Amino acid sequence: MIKGLRTFLYELKYAFVGMKRHIMLCFSAISAIGITLLLIGSVLIIGLHVNYFSNDVQKDLSIHVVLNEDIDDEASIEKVKADISKIKNVSKVEVSNKDNELELMIKEKGEAFKAYRGDANPLSNAFFVYVKNASSISKTSAQIRKIEGVSSTAFGGDSVTSLVEMLNMIQKIGLGIVALLILLSLYLIYNTIKTTIDSRSDEIMIMRTVGATNGFISNPFIVEGIFIGLLGSVVPYLLVHFGYEKLYESLNGKLFTPMFSLFKPSVIRFEVGLSIIFAGILIGGFASLFAARKYLKMKR
Repeated sequence: MIKGLRTFLYELKYAFVGMKRHIMLCFSAISAIGITLLLIGSVLIIGLHVNYFSNDVQKDLSIHVVLNEDIDDEASIEKVKADISKIKNVSKVEVSNKDNELELMIKEKGEAFKAYRGDANPLSNAFFVYVKNASSISKTSAQIRKIEGVSSTAFGGDSVTSLVEMLNMIQKIGLGIVALLILLSLYLIYNTIKTTIDSRSDEIMIMRTVGATNGFISNPFIVEGIFIGLLGSVVPYLLVHFGYEKLYESLNGKLFTPMFSLFKPSVIRFEVGLSIIFAGILIGGFASLFAARKYLKMKR
């Protein structure tokens, strides 16, 4: 226990010594990591909202299936419903009888259609079919149209599939940007630790001579990288913490319309804020670990 504590204190001491010796290089790396993590945080916030909007759109997206006029009894309706439910991309089928269809028409097209209530109702029974994968809604609609008893299907056309595809594309681009920014952060810390190791080559040779292991020599450099990553995450975290709250208040919690509501600041602070801190620590740790192991092997 005491030995472990002494080792830890030694690692902390030499990590700070290394940072002090190359304070300008460390400051440059911390600043660059800070900017990179801020960009990562911004992309994560956008990505969370795009994912939320996409799921919301897909959740409410349905195919309106109109049945033939002769599909009027419960047994026939249930048979068509069962056939539709067998399609792989179908998640849920809701029955909309002709009276409900008329009420929807009245709501959409005006009071004049109230005259068709009762026995004068000319509409057919229908379904609202919800799908698992919105990008395949056109194909699913075509499959439903082939089922016996189905008169027609409608789902909003190409504009709906284009919206879903656009949201999915934004998510993929966001993931790609995050990956590139993480690689950039790794490279920056890697170079900082590499320079620190090079400047202490004589000291490392002496430590090897007296029997120090690679782990004992490399741990201070790893701790240094973790500190650089952690310090670099402080400013981005504060900007996300307070900046998003101001943005949320200025937009009254919605983007353009209530349909696109924003996440509450507490959610962003927890999910994105902590992600920035953990990303800084992990990036710093892994980059310095890789640099230390590689360059210590070269200096055998």
